[in-house]
Amino acid sequence: MHISRLAADNRALIPQDVRDALGLKEGDPILFSVKDGQAVIRKAPLKAPGVDTAYLKGLEGGLSEWASPEDDEAFDGL
Repeated sequence: MHISRLAADNRALIPQDVRDALGLKEGDPILFSVKDGQAVIRKAPLKAPGVDTAYLKGLEGGLSEWASPEDDEAFDGL
């Protein structure tokens, strides 16, 4: 067990052995939750669960007909 202090800017150091155990490296997303009064930290998945990125990429390609300056102006503020 390790102790880390909360800094004035609300940051805390995650000990090296915890980072190693979770496979964390600089820039990795981290999930925090509270269960039974205790904080739980997990490495967040890089891909959102249930999201089909291949489908979204295909959909994006089909929407190119709406990618004009006129469309940007028409949809601005919606």
